Amino acid sequence: MSHDKIRAAARKRMADTGEPYTAARREAIKEHQAAGAGIPPPEPRRFAIRYSKTGIDKITAWLDALTSEGPGASRRELDPDEIRVRMGSYKLDIPLRSVRSVQRSQFRTRGTTGVHASRGRLLVNGSADGLVELTIEPPCYTDRTPSTMFTRARVNSLIVSLVDPDGLIAALEHVLPPEREGRT
Repeated sequence: MSHDKIRAAARKRMADTGEPYTAARREAIKEHQAAGAGIPPPEPRRFAIRYSKTGIDKITAWLDALTSEGPGASRRELDPDEIRVRMGSYKLDIPLRSVRSVQRSQFRTRGTTGVHASRGRLLVNGSADGLVELTIEPPCYTDRTPSTMFTRARVNSLIVSLVDPDGLIAALEHVLPPEREGRT
């Protein structure tokens, strides 16, 4: 595959997934190599982030629509190598080998929604329901972007609200080795 075709495939993937160029380029090359070997590329499993209309005022709903954020731009993808979390302009990629456990979370959000980081815990939610917690070791770090106020935060634990929390837990339990699984 020529450099121009790789670049075009990477840019198309960037537009589709919102990945940075290097990640999109790496995946485009993997897809091309798999296609040459006759292996169909695995489709990422997508899990929608749960949103609740309760507590969202008209201004926030209008701003979400204006900036193309909110339910349409938020998702969680499970690839064979990593978990990608997207909420509006916020992006986090977690290597699957770093996930130590996955379980339902009893965390109290106290009515907050959005992306919140505190002491290694990252909360990505649009609702207080359907929360799933992943324990991450070694920790991963957020990128320095405007959505993170140009800081790099350590992430040891990720809590996310999902429409189908049990589906993600089941999908990860099949991928994680038995000694790393966390079940509740």
